[in-house]
Amino acid sequence: MEFCIGTCAKIDNVDLAKQAEDAGASHFGVGEGPLLFSDPYQYLALAAQQTSSIKLGTWVTNPLTRIPPVTANSIATLNALAPARTFLGIGTANNALRSMGSRPAKMSEMDSALETIRGLLAGERVSHQWLGQDREIEFLDSNGIWYNLADPVEVWMSAGGPKGLALAARHADYMTYCLGPKPDMIGVVRRELDKAVADAGRPPGSVKLVALSWFYQLRPGQDWECGIDEGFGSGPISSCITNAGFMREHVDELGEGIVNASTEAAMAYLGDPAAEDAPHHLDVWAKYLRGLDPAHRPLITKELVDYWCLYGTPDQLREKTQLMLDSGCDMVSVFLSNPFTASRDIADIGSSILADA
Repeated sequence: MEFCIGTCAKIDNVDLAKQAEDAGASHFGVGEGPLLFSDPYQYLALAAQQTSSIKLGTWVTNPLTRIPPVTANSIATLNALAPARTFLGIGTANNALRSMGSRPAKMSEMDSALETIRGLLAGERVSHQWLGQDREIEFLDSNGIWYNLADPVEVWMSAGGPKGLALAARHADYMTYCLGPKPDMIGVVRRELDKAVADAGRPPGSVKLVALSWFYQLRPGQDWECGIDEGFGSGPISSCITNAGFMREHVDELGEGIVNASTEAAMAYLGDPAAEDAPHHLDVWAKYLRGLDPAHRPLITKELVDYWCLYGTPDQLREKTQLMLDSGCDMVSVFLSNPFTASRDIADIGSSILADA
């Protein structure tokens, strides 16, 4: 079974990558947020030295905080340290840009960046627009001295709405989408992705669907609320933020109840920036992916936890993971939203989901 584990880049927790490899995970990724976490490439370079088989990558970077040639160089450099086991996860920078008070990347910026990055990694000369000028660029080391272009790099794109699906269908090898163990939601995303792949003129199955869930293994006597307090914390709200627009477009299939609940939670988290009492963006993001922000506790209901989270006893975790695969996911992944409990969670994933995989 392919299974991806992701967490925040915390530079003194590089041993988590080795732990994930030993647990049986096929991929390990770290997020990027200049004001939030440690630098992902420094983390991944160290992780490459401690591992031998697990695939390593950004989960995710974005096209704005680093310009495309810089991102291409960083991932090609990592590919020299971990040949043929490097992947580039990229998205619109929901947290990286919003935490700086800026907008996420536009789809046109994502499109241009992916064209440039994929071309450079393929050893091509490409056109790149920067500082108001269009210039031809290419990697100038053709001998593999400084970075590795010989081994292919998987491109993962994190998507939300229909425009994101269309871009993933054009450029990506994998598309990451926030999904829990709910066949109806998985089915809608799978169908729309397959349609987008066909519209892009690529063969069926060209883009694998990766479900991103929030994880917690229940101990005897625990219930869903323990998952919030001791596990994924505010994580489910992130799924609500990225999915709200897409869900509204498919409300007839998904049901008004969960669509409204997810949208309301997302709006309550972000706040209205135009309101007089709107929270400062630094205050909004100060506790992002650090466990539970007590202010979010009233927003996270059992309905949202059941919809977006992979939680339960070991037997339930195995059953839910298999359900997600049977419903149309090619891979299941979890993002460990509390770096201080990540080692515990990786051990739980290994002993429950991956033990017999």
